[in-house]
Amino acid sequence: MKTLLAVAVLLIIGIGCKSKVSNKQSGATFKDVDVAEANVMIAQNKDLIILDVRTPEETDLGTISNAVLIDYKNSNFDTEIAKLDKSKSYLVYCRSGGRSVGASNKMIDAGFSDVTNMKGGYNAWSK
Repeated sequence: MKTLLAVAVLLIIGIGCKSKVSNKQSGATFKDVDVAEANVMIAQNKDLIILDVRTPEETDLGTISNAVLIDYKNSNFDTEIAKLDKSKSYLVYCRSGGRSVGASNKMIDAGFSDVTNMKGGYNAWSK
């Protein structure tokens, strides 16, 4: 019960803290959330696709359960994201939060409509 209450409080706080980041090229936006908000999203949306954009060396150190791995630094990144279902909801993360912003922008540019970036990346998640 205490865990449920804590999640509810985090959700209420998170609603006020959620921001949107604008993609200047397309005018579309993606959401930017912290780890606590990402945890709530994962718990509440079983259809959420978690996208890990780190390198294979980084993902060997651990990943978020059920994450889809597409290396942002790989030259085939755009081709690989084009294979994803644009109508789904995505939570994107990298090691510390920089590449996931770039990946989120590329996804918005490619026509994805529900993209969320996890601030702090896997470093923040694993703490």
